[in-house]
Amino acid sequence: MTKHDDVANSPVLKEHLPALASVPAQIGDPHVRQAGTIGGSIANNDPNADYPAACLGLGATIVTSKRKIPADEFFTGMFSTALEPDEIITRVSFPIAKKAAYQKFRHPASGFALVGVFVSKRGPDIRVAVTGAGSNGVFRVTAFEEALKKRFSPKSIEGIAVPADGLNSDIHANAEYRAHLIGVMAKRALAAATARGGGED
Repeated sequence: MTKHDDVANSPVLKEHLPALASVPAQIGDPHVRQAGTIGGSIANNDPNADYPAACLGLGATIVTSKRKIPADEFFTGMFSTALEPDEIITRVSFPIAKKAAYQKFRHPASGFALVGVFVSKRGPDIRVAVTGAGSNGVFRVTAFEEALKKRFSPKSIEGIAVPADGLNSDIHANAEYRAHLIGVMAKRALAAATARGGGED
């Protein structure tokens, strides 16, 4: 039941995981941020929502009334999750990443992500999660992750193209444009993460 506004203004998050605190500030408008919750967003798993990218991009664990579910297993498709009919989300556990950031290209009217990319580095664990682009919902870009293991820097993913196959194509942006935006937003997120983290190592 933690509201978006509470996540955005949490002193603990701002100190220890500012990348996560930055996510809800980009959701909707003040009214939405005062009413919507992180649990509701994750359970709904809208393909253009921001929190699923943060969960997958940080390797979060979704704790329910019955069990603990890794983010990699929780999001199962568009508006679909591993939640059973008789369970609810009670907590979300996020590991602290040394370097992390989220960048998105917003729809000008709704504020939803046409493409949003969350990147993180926690020891050897490198994650790049994308929302708004996949026809099957949020997903990870393993080609970027492998390249970033050598050096966590925007330069490391230059020349790596994300295939347009399997991406959304609608009146707002076609699949090819979304594929291009994934690379652009990933580089912006990496630049922010390395600036915040104090280096590229």
